[in-house]
Amino acid sequence: MKSVFYERLLQLNRCLEQVAEILEQFTQDQVIHPIYARRRTRAVEDLRAELSHVLAGMLHLKELEACVPGVLPKIETKPTDDEQAKS
Repeated sequence: MKSVFYERLLQLNRCLEQVAEILEQFTQDQVIHPIYARRRTRAVEDLRAELSHVLAGMLHLKELEACVPGVLPKIETKPTDDEQAKS
């Protein structure tokens, strides 16, 4: 598995942590209200946690598939209206 994927996930986590830190700075400077900052920080932390969970899981599945091909069933998607019109 390419390390670039994990580096991107790390970068995404760091960027979202920076958002929370900047919100805290705005709160300390009394630019935004502490309650608003707390709610937005919580939303950012929830987003970070969800993205990390989903992306780590998808990377794990890619690694598993690379190690043991054919283990995971292929997900078939239905053709879209545009694809049906082309055929």
